[in-house]
Amino acid sequence: MTPAPPTATWRRVCEEYFSRLIEDLEHGVETEVESRVTAAMEATVRGAIADAVGESRRALAEQLNQAVRRLRKSTDADEVYSVLLDVTAPFAEQAAVFSIHDGQVHAERMRRPAQIQPGDGAARSLPALTFPIAQGAAFSTVLETRDPVVAMSTPAEVSPGLVGLFDHKPDERVYLFPLAVGDTVAGIFYAATRVQAPLVEMLAEVTGLRLQALAEVPVVAAVAAGAATPAPMPAATLVTIANHVGGKPEPVAVKNAEPQQPRQHKEWFDLSRVEQQQHLAAQRFARVLVAEMRLATPERFRAGRATGNIYGALKQPMEDARQKFREIHMSVSPTMVDYLHLEMVRSLADDDPNNLGPEYPGPLV
Repeated sequence: MTPAPPTATWRRVCEEYFSRLIEDLEHGVETEVESRVTAAMEATVRGAIADAVGESRRALAEQLNQAVRRLRKSTDADEVYSVLLDVTAPFAEQAAVFSIHDGQVHAERMRRPAQIQPGDGAARSLPALTFPIAQGAAFSTVLETRDPVVAMSTPAEVSPGLVGLFDHKPDERVYLFPLAVGDTVAGIFYAATRVQAPLVEMLAEVTGLRLQALAEVPVVAAVAAGAATPAPMPAATLVTIANHVGGKPEPVAVKNAEPQQPRQHKEWFDLSRVEQQQHLAAQRFARVLVAEMRLATPERFRAGRATGNIYGALKQPMEDARQKFREIHMSVSPTMVDYLHLEMVRSLADDDPNNLGPEYPGPLV
């Protein structure tokens, strides 16, 4: 056999080498491109998720803020019930608002699934439902404990009438939230099916505060109408603040901000029943105002607390709240305390007044 020419052998070796080199290069390019595309896609997805989470939080904060505002603007109990049922729709598919009178539970408003909702969808057109509270063990527990209750949707727990009206299955879980007015439970918010319990509980608490405020309007108005003409107070005085009924009073020194009724030093148990109600109403009003600030602008609040200048970040809402508190509560009694200032120190500033900032004007009295 004639041996192959050297040139042909060298050409074949080169072709094989370059063929393998091209294959390795193509594989390397494909791997690099795939890696870079994957990294870019993952970064894009992470960014999109972060943006979506941030947007969802902002939307939820705005939704809750609007819900609280609507509840606070309600002018009577009937409107409060309607608004509560409406603002909780995103957080519970089925719901009902019950009032309680003389041991009887009465359905004021209801929201049921579309398949069993009346044609016009109006809450007023739903069947009336009233039953003794003893028929529903879960309702009795809420009244006794004044705490939210999670129960199974059985006739013994929530009453036979309610099970039939909502077409509950025996293994369904239902939630009952008290509408606390003072020391009593004036109503119960009932929720079932995809319930976001923490959000519903917060709205139920705001509802109770609004019902309490509506119940106290005649008392506060009567006292305000008969209040003495404000007179200048001393440059500094000492008032006694009770954190809660039966709580130990705490002396707090405050500065004079503007002419007010002369402040009077009184222990909690030395206050009249009307004065105690005024103080409790002021405490609740302050908690609602401060909660609204946090819900309305959570980013500004966090930035202000991080820099130790909450007042600088929330100056306008804080001034609006101070004006409301001054007009509604500070003039009704010479024993009144600036509960708004105390609540801002506690809830906004983590019990450190320095976090409110150097420009914060201080207590109202």
